[in-house]
Amino acid sequence: MNMKRIFNHIAIICCCLVAVSCEMDNYDEPDATIQGTIYDHNGQPLQVEHGSQYIRMREVSWTDGEEGFIGNRRLSVQQDGTYRNTKQFAGEYLMLPSNGNFFPYWEADDLEKDGDNAGELVKISGTVTKDFVVTPYLTIEWVKKPTITSDNYLECTVRFTRNQKTGFNRPYVKEASLLVSRTMNTSGSDGLLFPSPREITNAMEGQEIAFRTAIPFRYTGIKYRIRVGMNCQTAPGDASTNYPGMGARNFSTIEEIFVP
Repeated sequence: MNMKRIFNHIAIICCCLVAVSCEMDNYDEPDATIQGTIYDHNGQPLQVEHGSQYIRMREVSWTDGEEGFIGNRRLSVQQDGTYRNTKQFAGEYLMLPSNGNFFPYWEADDLEKDGDNAGELVKISGTVTKDFVVTPYLTIEWVKKPTITSDNYLECTVRFTRNQKTGFNRPYVKEASLLVSRTMNTSGSDGLLFPSPREITNAMEGQEIAFRTAIPFRYTGIKYRIRVGMNCQTAPGDASTNYPGMGARNFSTIEEIFVP
C-alpha cells in the first residue's frame, strides 16, 4: 500500500469520526441561571475567600439508566457570599453548602450529613435564586475601621465572637491576619505590610484586637482594600469539632481606604 493510499484511508477515518461526534453532540447549550447568596445566622452576607467553592451540586433529574451516576460539582462563591452561574443545564439538583468557614449545614441528628443524597432539592429552569443560611464559626466586627496615620501606617481594631450551632461543639480559634490588597481579591496580602498571622486564643473573644502594618505604605495615591481574617482549629481532645472545611477563614467586611 503506497503512502497516498494510506493518507486517503486516514482522511476517510477522520471524516467518519467527525461525523459520529457531530451526531452524538446533540444537546442544547446550558442556558439556565442559578444564583443566590449565602447568609450568616444574623442575616448578613457571609464573607468568604475569593472564589471559594462552598456550594455543592448534584443533578438527580438525569441518569444513564438505573446504574447511572452523576458526580458532584461545586459553584464558586464571591467574597461577599454571592454566587451566579449562567450556564447551567435545566434540571433538578441537590444543593448543599459544605466545606466552608461555617458549622455543618445539616442538623446534628441528620444521619445523611454530607452524603451524596444530602442537600436541598432545587428545580432549575430559566433564572432561579436560591439562598442559604449558615452559622459561621466566627463573627468579626470592626471596632475602629482602617485609618492612615500621619506617617502612612495603617491601623484598625476588631473584635470576634465565637458562634454556636445547636448540637455542635465549638472549635478553638487559631490565628488572625490583616489583609491589605490593591486588587479586588482581598484574600491575600502584601507580606511586607503584614508579614505573618498572629496567634489568637478563645480568651480574647470580645476583646479589642489592634492591627498595624509593619511598614508604611510604599505606594500612595491609590485605593486599598482592607479586611481581617481569622480561622479555627479542632478543639484539643474533641475530634468531633474536626468539621468539613475546618481551617477556612472567617472575615470582617471589606473596607476601602485611599492612601494620599
